[in-house]
Amino acid sequence: MADPSAPLTIVLTGASAGIGAAAAVELTCRGHSVLAVGRSATKLAAVSARMLTVAPAGLEVPEPETADFSSLGAVRALADTLLQRCPRIDVLANNAGLIVRRREESADGHEITFAVNHLAPFLLTNLLVDRLRSSGGRVVTTSSDAHKRGRIHEDDLQLHRWGPWKAYCQSKLANVLFTAELRRRTGLAATSFHPGLVRTEFGRGSAYHVFSKVMRPLYRSPEQGAETLVWLATDPEGGAPASTYYADCGPGRPTAAAQDPELARRLWDTSATLVGLPAS
Repeated sequence: MADPSAPLTIVLTGASAGIGAAAAVELTCRGHSVLAVGRSATKLAAVSARMLTVAPAGLEVPEPETADFSSLGAVRALADTLLQRCPRIDVLANNAGLIVRRREESADGHEITFAVNHLAPFLLTNLLVDRLRSSGGRVVTTSSDAHKRGRIHEDDLQLHRWGPWKAYCQSKLANVLFTAELRRRTGLAATSFHPGLVRTEFGRGSAYHVFSKVMRPLYRSPEQGAETLVWLATDPEGGAPASTYYADCGPGRPTAAAQDPELARRLWDTSATLVGLPAS
């Protein structure tokens, strides 16, 4: 059994900005070993510098890793690196995400919102699942109340009939379904959460970003948006969760679709095929 007083080893994606950066700094300040992952080496370096500033004496702050989650090859390479660098992983925080202003496809030919927000964390988690199990680890995935307006378009999962909000909401619903099915299949403590409306550069150039700039005074700070992520990563509740979906450091209210076990199973099997993993 792990020493409960020992620092947790936490892999945190989407850590180069926004709530990911805020969570990386806060978790480091609390004495945990956070391996920050992001797309921008420059931004990660700045976050790493902040982490070093707040780290308690004697805590080693891991060098961050860059990875482009729009490439499944890059996700596989990241997983290989993490397995080499981390003999144990207590927490995998799947926080990377995006919303775009026009339809794009990933390097692997998938609609990019679905690829980055769902397929990438789905693949990364599956590639790390044995290490997480052996560590008694947990998985925390950033979703959103946007899932309540989402639908899994099983007849057009790549959304050739596309809209930015339609794509984003589908991906956030996929996050909650993935969390439930991950727990069922692996027994891992898995949670998803809604960070609230947060003042970040998320969705720069999209209609979402324009709207968020107008509403900015009403939004939470990145530190406030990161609170539930930090709580689920460190609190006993996150290790034995009563729900698959949280908000404001307590159980949230997922939609009926987000709690549909058959939909979760179908999405898992389809996702496995899309990323090249065996389906059940």
